[in-house]
Amino acid sequence: MHRNKFVHTSNVKRFLLGLSELNERGAPEASILLLEGNAGLGKSRTAEWWSMQQDAIFIRLKAACTPHWMLTDLVKELGEQAPAHSCENLYNQAAGVLAKDPRPIVVDEVEAGLKNIKVLETVRDLSDLVEIPVVFVGREFVWGELKKKQHFRTRVGAHASFFQCTFDDVRLCFDELCEVRVDDSIVEKTHTQSDGYIREIVNAVANIERIAKRKRLDLVTSDDVDGVDLVRGFQRPGKIKRVA
Repeated sequence: MHRNKFVHTSNVKRFLLGLSELNERGAPEASILLLEGNAGLGKSRTAEWWSMQQDAIFIRLKAACTPHWMLTDLVKELGEQAPAHSCENLYNQAAGVLAKDPRPIVVDEVEAGLKNIKVLETVRDLSDLVEIPVVFVGREFVWGELKKKQHFRTRVGAHASFFQCTFDDVRLCFDELCEVRVDDSIVEKTHTQSDGYIREIVNAVANIERIAKRKRLDLVTSDDVDGVDLVRGFQRPGKIKRVA
């Protein structure tokens, strides 16, 4: 498998479009892009890929996260070897570094910040202060919670929603990741068995390669995998809306 390749599926394209909309926003304080969707659709992987491309700061919130915990993680990611002890000093430390070297911030698992909203408010404060874009990455219910709070509703300048992969997305994954050729029957089988979840599609690509190697095939068809579950079916999440 071509593991270093990053496939620009329709979800990724929606994310990049959302970033373009954020960059073209009228109000400078509307600096947050919300990337939302169910688990297993590739949000975190996409956000990590973009972070590396843009030299952005990537942090992941923990279930019991506090402003102090988040700021400590942020300061460490900013390269500071000696994080301050108090929240106030941590905030000033982060603001000082970002003022000298402005970089976007990506906050993953943002739903964990809903339990202690001051965590997300602190990120918003930093964004306002040093005028940097922020990407919030979270589950499909996050926007419903954030828009209840006026100071977030007016600052989310763009949205991007991830859905289940389309047939064309699956074909693209095979074309760019798989080291052997597959016909459309394999693409359809993978699309059906994976329910369109990118994690399972990648699993299917790896399984197809193993089958092809064992059978010495250059082209894999549905006849070659008859009766085979190409994904780890017992781990598949429940079905959600699929984009046609």
